[in-house]
Amino acid sequence: MIKSEVSYRRIWSLAWPIILTNITIPLIGATNVAVMGRLPSPIYIGAVSLGVLVLQCIYWSFAFLRKGTTGITAQAYGAKNTPEVCLALVRSLMIAFVLSVLVLILQVPICNLAFKILQASPEVERQAEIFFYIRIWATFPTLANYAMLGWFYGIQKPKKALWLRTLMNLVNIPLAIYLVLVLDTKTEGAAWSALISQIFVFVLSAVVAYTEIKKLNTNAHGIHNFDFIQEVFNKEKLVRIFKVNRDIFIRTVLVYLAFSWFTASSARTSDLVLAANTILINLFWFISYALDGFSNATEALVGEAVGAQNQKLFDEAISKSVKFSLVFALLLSLSFYFGKELILAAMTTHREIQKIALDYFLWLVFIPITGIWCFQADGIFVGMTKTSYMRNNMIISFAVYAIAIVFLPKFFANNGLWMALHIFMIMRGLTLWRDFGKAKNIIK
Repeated sequence: MIKSEVSYRRIWSLAWPIILTNITIPLIGATNVAVMGRLPSPIYIGAVSLGVLVLQCIYWSFAFLRKGTTGITAQAYGAKNTPEVCLALVRSLMIAFVLSVLVLILQVPICNLAFKILQASPEVERQAEIFFYIRIWATFPTLANYAMLGWFYGIQKPKKALWLRTLMNLVNIPLAIYLVLVLDTKTEGAAWSALISQIFVFVLSAVVAYTEIKKLNTNAHGIHNFDFIQEVFNKEKLVRIFKVNRDIFIRTVLVYLAFSWFTASSARTSDLVLAANTILINLFWFISYALDGFSNATEALVGEAVGAQNQKLFDEAISKSVKFSLVFALLLSLSFYFGKELILAAMTTHREIQKIALDYFLWLVFIPITGIWCFQADGIFVGMTKTSYMRNNMIISFAVYAIAIVFLPKFFANNGLWMALHIFMIMRGLTLWRDFGKAKNIIK
């Protein structure tokens, strides 16, 4: 049921399940690595780490399916256009299927190119290829799960997404332990556990989504109407979803390149600085997943307001979500500042790495403050489906970041790397908020 106002309680009711859901997303890869770390040879943990890295590069590139689906679904939901709410999911699943077929067709050249770049030892590479060629067959379930995740956010059912993601890990973790450690299937077992858990949750998500679609398309007499499926190939709607996903894809690739550049630059300093930066950047991803909860909630609320053409709902969604997320960001920064020693102790027992990470920890503490503006702006623009602004401003921000990361480390060493990262976040926020006045005219 669509509500006519936005309260802080409503924002939190949407945000907290999304925060927990987002945090669970990388757990399959982390579980595989952790289980392989119990085997006597380091070959296996190295192989799975590389395999997970290559697959994450592929799947993260297609994560636009989540954001693109949320914005379009939320607008149709706000407009009370039930057929388009349902078709938003169907069309996204179609795109996921086409992309999956392309990945499977190109899996051999993708694998060869990836491991040529990574240059592992022959045995690690052989085991990594085993993992890759099994796990790659979960491409469609993985991408389809992205689309369904975005759809559940769009119809404001984040708790369903949370339970589904939780079930995925409840299947994967014991299955990985059983296959790898009990049956001694090593790399194959880790790959099969990930594959099976993705397929399991895809099937379950499809059943839950179908149930929601039946509810949406049941009239007062209890008769189900699925005539909307005839419009699935509507050219105008397909072009729109393609443009939205294309823009978010370009934006996502540039974000990935920015952080890869940061890691590569860290590697050129020293092994200890690289290790310290790796710990800090992993903590950054935790922060980003947490802040994304408010961004995703904003996507749903803004999309609903745009679909309903409700200016009051639109203004409230933006004003209250920004205020709430800023308070959350401040609390997150304070938590990291006062808990820094405990956090670093949990991340590594290496004293020298802890000391170096502590020297640069203040940069991480301020990430929620500098980053919240671009996270919230992303949520607003996705909700409005004004993704061309996201694409264009990301290109500008990346260009500024490229200049910063080339020159600042020459004068400020590792501090210069962190300065460049903060400049990147600030530029993303500034450029998007600069264009907000033009984009918000979507409310007639």
